[in-house]
Amino acid sequence: TILLAEDSDFFRAQMRKCLDEAGYSVEEAPDGEAAWELLLKHIDNVRMVVTDIEMPRMSGLELVKRVKADKRTSKLPVIAVTSLAADEDMERGKSAGFDDYQIKLDRDNLIAAIHKFILQ
Repeated sequence: TILLAEDSDFFRAQMRKCLDEAGYSVEEAPDGEAAWELLLKHIDNVRMVVTDIEMPRMSGLELVKRVKADKRTSKLPVIAVTSLAADEDMERGKSAGFDDYQIKLDRDNLIAAIHKFILQ
């Protein structure tokens, strides 16, 4: 199961379709706060978090910091999927704790990154 956090209904639907087609079960949340609550609720099933960075209530940067700081979830891979593509954005994401950084709607790279972490 992959936990998907994305505030845009359009992008969340696109990413869910992509993940469903790749054979993954998906739990989805409209923001980081809801994602954190779902993660704790489904902690035994979630194998990865895929999250946008810019979201209301709790950003993806705040979410990854919380995931990595909690001993129950610290080993989970967290992938950022965002439209923030500048070098400084990517560096800020890696500093926050993201295991990988993907640009929105590059489906092939996203699925490749997910497979890489799932197969480890």
